[in-house]
Amino acid sequence: MPATAPHFPCEEALRELADGRGDVRRCVQTLTPLLFALADHLKLPEHAREQAVGDALKDICEHCAQWPRTRLPAQVWVLAMARRRFRHGHAA
Repeated sequence: MPATAPHFPCEEALRELADGRGDVRRCVQTLTPLLFALADHLKLPEHAREQAVGDALKDICEHCAQWPRTRLPAQVWVLAMARRRFRHGHAA
């Protein structure tokens, strides 16, 4: 166990996924409520939220190997990835 325990429930799962030995479902289950809350906060149209969250999850899984190099906390990186997708992929 690292000296500092993960503060974000998905940090360990995201780290394992980035290392190529993780379970995508574990991250998806943890991230989905957070991403829907962000979509609501950013006032994405109701009809676009499910697709936007799905696209953000796909981006996060596809690019998770880049996360450790950023040295950002997992939650910050996840929210930044989702915000980028929501703003550029699904303009309101």
